[in-house]
Amino acid sequence: MVKSLKQRFSNIDATFLIALVIAIALTILATWFMASYVLNEIIQGLLYPYSGYPVIVSSSVDILIFPGWAVMCLAVLIGISDVLFDLTEKPFFNSLKKKLGLAVGVMLVVSIVTLIANYVTWQIAARANGYTQCTSGSILLVGSKTSSVWSKEEYLCYDYNVDRLLPTGTHEQVLEVAEYLNRD
Repeated sequence: MVKSLKQRFSNIDATFLIALVIAIALTILATWFMASYVLNEIIQGLLYPYSGYPVIVSSSVDILIFPGWAVMCLAVLIGISDVLFDLTEKPFFNSLKKKLGLAVGVMLVVSIVTLIANYVTWQIAARANGYTQCTSGSILLVGSKTSSVWSKEEYLCYDYNVDRLLPTGTHEQVLEVAEYLNRD
């Protein structure tokens, strides 16, 4: 028996639809946030070893924002495919949902590989360009679990003025430190 569209729509869980709408809204907000702020921070962070700044910051987690965003988009597409399958009962949407689920798994593997590759190559590039990582006794970014500070001169790791200018390690703060040190 062929169900009407109204009957098929009534089979869809309202909570699922609300969660899907919220997920779509969060994905749009995450896309806007990435485009307006995070993308620049990530690109600058990747280029720091080649920058020549006296103090640079390595953030190992920032690189996961891209694969995380992709997983978020794929999850939304899976939800949309599920709703479309329930509405149309076409097997295409069911197979699309399975392929998108496989893509989520691939993105999780890509995330791990990206994290490891970025961690290793970033450190190699920084050392090759004359940077050394500030040791655990350094005052810079104390307590940060995901960021580390690198400098061309070891004394900068213990400079209180550099610490004052670099509370969280953003690109703007790295530029402020460079400007401060160039004035002296």
